[in-house]
Amino acid sequence: MRRYLADTLAMVAFSIAVGAFVELVIAGLTIEQTVRVRAAAIPVSLLTGRPYGIYRDWIFRRLGSAEKPPLQKILLDTFVNLTFQIPLYALILAFNGARGSQILTAVSSILVIVGLSGRPYGMFLSGCRRLFKVPGTL
Repeated sequence: MRRYLADTLAMVAFSIAVGAFVELVIAGLTIEQTVRVRAAAIPVSLLTGRPYGIYRDWIFRRLGSAEKPPLQKILLDTFVNLTFQIPLYALILAFNGARGSQILTAVSSILVIVGLSGRPYGMFLSGCRRLFKVPGTL
């Protein structure tokens, strides 16, 4: 239960902050659209926070990340974030009225954001797990 709570808290908090920035500042969504997208993203985060954590743990274990240098950990976290989050994000935008051009802009922008935030999110997730005293934190 602690692992679920830690993974879910990390996903909700991080996605609200980063997603709202991208939607408002970069993609040009209105505040109303951004609020709707972020509100729609919360249930998705509640459902996907733990599966994301499982997926990340699996990738890191499979590739022996504990022994990897920092650059490889950055690349792994970025890969995990891209392959898990981008499809979900595009669907959330579409279901909440974003136009095709806005979806493309937001997804293109989030690729850059994921490139910059993949490792910080991985570290944030690990920090949340430590806060919840989850054993075996990467």
